[in-house]
Amino acid sequence: MAIEHLIPAPAPNDLMPLQAICDLLAQTGHPASVSTIRRWIADEDLPTIRRRSSKGWRRDYVSYSDILMAHRDWVQAKGVNEP
Repeated sequence: MAIEHLIPAPAPNDLMPLQAICDLLAQTGHPASVSTIRRWIADEDLPTIRRRSSKGWRRDYVSYSDILMAHRDWVQAKGVNEP
């Protein structure tokens, strides 16, 4: 019997553009810029999807769940005491 290997991939409804993630994190009290999110993506080697429009702009999408875990680690590393 063959067993398929699971390849981790984000669910399609979990993918969000970086600017939208930045806007949501701004509401947490620990905002992060798009450049900081890009650094987390590079540091954690997170998978991204790049989509282009017919007008030529590009938008990178990443798993919001993955970014939330990176954000958690970032806040904890800053030494912020949460209640």
